[in-house]
Amino acid sequence: MKKFLIIGLASLFILQNSAFGQKLQLTEAATEFRNNYNGSWVSIPDSTLRSLQISKNKPVLLKAKNAIDQSFSKQLTSPFTKPKDETKMYFYLGAVYLDLWTMSNYDDEISKQLGSLTEEEMNEITFGSFIKCLELDVKNQWKSDIRSKVNTYRNLSINSGVDYFQKSNFNNAFNSFKMAFEMYKVLNLTDTLAIINAALSAEKMKSFDNAYDYYKMCADLDYGKGAEMYQSMIRVLNSDENKDEEKILNVIAEGKNKFPKDYVLNIEEFNYWYAKGDNEKAQQALENAIESDPTNKILHFNVGVTYDNISNKYHKENKHDVAFTYMSKAISGYKKALELDDKYVDAFYNLGALYYNQSITTKSVAGDYSGEKYDSEMKRADEMLKKAIPLLERVLILSPSDKSTLTVLKSLYFNLDDMDNYKRIKTKIDSL
Repeated sequence: MKKFLIIGLASLFILQNSAFGQKLQLTEAATEFRNNYNGSWVSIPDSTLRSLQISKNKPVLLKAKNAIDQSFSKQLTSPFTKPKDETKMYFYLGAVYLDLWTMSNYDDEISKQLGSLTEEEMNEITFGSFIKCLELDVKNQWKSDIRSKVNTYRNLSINSGVDYFQKSNFNNAFNSFKMAFEMYKVLNLTDTLAIINAALSAEKMKSFDNAYDYYKMCADLDYGKGAEMYQSMIRVLNSDENKDEEKILNVIAEGKNKFPKDYVLNIEEFNYWYAKGDNEKAQQALENAIESDPTNKILHFNVGVTYDNISNKYHKENKHDVAFTYMSKAISGYKKALELDDKYVDAFYNLGALYYNQSITTKSVAGDYSGEKYDSEMKRADEMLKKAIPLLERVLILSPSDKSTLTVLKSLYFNLDDMDNYKRIKTKIDSL
């Protein structure tokens, strides 16, 4: 917090022509607040009874406000001669305005009086005053009073935030949790309960910048289980319509630095690179994810998909030997997924389609050769086609009306000159 900014707000307070009497007004403010004001209204749950207490307390609190405003304004030009009086003034300045700020949520008149002050200015007048008081309070005369008041209002803010959250009033919930967080900062304490709830409230009301900031605070404080807070940051960054992809990657990198084997972070990294078309980096993220969850069939399936994509990329670059190496890795990925689930339709289909597509590519490559090499490549292509048949037929058992599978099978049987099966598949397609 800046050293102290209330001086910059002097024009907001009632100014007096007299350069004297600041101590007199301070005594008046202290007397009204300490002896005549009943602060217990904040803990009254019944709204009707609370309103009655507010109506009784409001004139007293406004009188205390008027007095402390005058005392503060006068000491700007005629400072207190005794440090203890200045310390006392800052306590009551913070205390009176904190109660006014809280009461403004229930009373329109007070809300209008404070309406010209921004949230930043209110923070400075209330919490800034308490901090200044603690700096000046060398004898610790006000420390217990400030601690007591901060704890009371912090608990009130937390409870209010919970109530607002349960009623789906996420804006007020966020403001309440944020207030609790700011209060504990006065005591040099970190309120992780307020921080995480502020983050959750901000996310619920789709204030993604605020949600990110508070989740980041939690992450920096090592709050939560494992990489939970980094996952939350990525979630809100992905939810933002104007998401910053570089920021997402930075969060992933920071999270993986702490939790290199975290499943979700590696999947997020996979999604990032896969969307960018960088299959090699996507594949590495998948391999890391598999280390943390080796029996996850979807991960092994995606290993097959990404190696499949890499293989196709190298075929397009006419690097066919490299492409076939990645084809083998793709096959291993799909087969591992099927070992984990022998009814995994997508894995059956992708593996069958891989054999089919690679056979077509192999025949194309064979055209570059002649003699025995040509014959061996064509034989290799036909073997791939034959390997595709049981896989795709298995898909039809599990999903009899899948048009994509039927279409591939029809073409496959045609290429193998298996007209009986060709007609069988064609009849199924025509009947759909």
